[in-house]
Amino acid sequence: MRRFTVRSRSWFAPSMLLAAMFLATSGHASDPIAAERGFSGELNLLGGVLSSRSNLAVSGDQRQINSLDELQPRQSRAITGVLGQVDYTVVPRRFSLYAGTPMQGLSDGCLVLELGMRYQLEEAGQLRAGVIPLALLNNEVWVDPFLTGQNRARTDRDSYGFNVGWTEIYGSGFSVDYQFLRHDINRDQAGFSANLTALERRELRRGGDEHQFIVNYSLPLNQQWTVVPELRYTRYQADGAVNRGWLLRPQLTASWQQENWQVSLTGYMGLDRYDLKNPLLDGYQDSEQYGLAAGVRYENPFGWENWSVDALGIWSERDADVRFYDSNTHLFSIGLGYRF
Repeated sequence: MRRFTVRSRSWFAPSMLLAAMFLATSGHASDPIAAERGFSGELNLLGGVLSSRSNLAVSGDQRQINSLDELQPRQSRAITGVLGQVDYTVVPRRFSLYAGTPMQGLSDGCLVLELGMRYQLEEAGQLRAGVIPLALLNNEVWVDPFLTGQNRARTDRDSYGFNVGWTEIYGSGFSVDYQFLRHDINRDQAGFSANLTALERRELRRGGDEHQFIVNYSLPLNQQWTVVPELRYTRYQADGAVNRGWLLRPQLTASWQQENWQVSLTGYMGLDRYDLKNPLLDGYQDSEQYGLAAGVRYENPFGWENWSVDALGIWSERDADVRFYDSNTHLFSIGLGYRF
């Protein structure tokens, strides 16, 4: 698969890659620009089951928490999503416009829409630049996530920014990407339900800037196997020091392709650190993050040209120093795709 857009808020799980990991295993922004002028792309209809535990997930069945020292019971629910990408080739094999969801924009469950352009620089590689007008996922948070014993209210989280990338640098397997996102929370009242000072409440603010840098290398082992080691560094310049910090995450993808079959497996281990203790929890939200994703695609089922059947399984976990920030997610989905 290539890049996607999703039209369902039910995909959200905090600190998880979810669809992002599938993108990492099954498609890259360096796909060749089409040989003919005009539109091309892909549409996918997916459905499945999402099971998660988190105090921060915004959903009706997780509206109330009773203690800051406990983790919400596991919740399972059906999920659906319509995903897709559209490209318009202006100059065959050289220049195109696109609308979709880039892999690097999906980190930590933040699925964003990107509108941009790609340009092939002969042997120097492919350049990409795009604007991000809005987030399609993770666009709601709790007004006060630390409110206990009462129903928590939702508020909008607006995210926007830009992305630039350079793939297949001078004919090599190296690719680099940089993404900037600004996050604004309409009603940010984190900690207002507790007996905190004005300074402590300011340090809990969640809006701010996010910078992400990605470096990876695509290494074909033979005609069937390819491995892609990748390193991600994310810097959170939040307005409050409790949420200001960094994430370092190496990951490795192995993919196999033969005839109509494509199989991929991605694993990662991440480490994040923050600048200030949470005054309500008497601890940092530092954590270790782990995840595995397996994707399978079968093309042209029943002889249907340009169609595919796709299956995805994901396990992802965040083990934080403070139990309030722990989370765990399992996902299985299956879908039908069409390329045009």
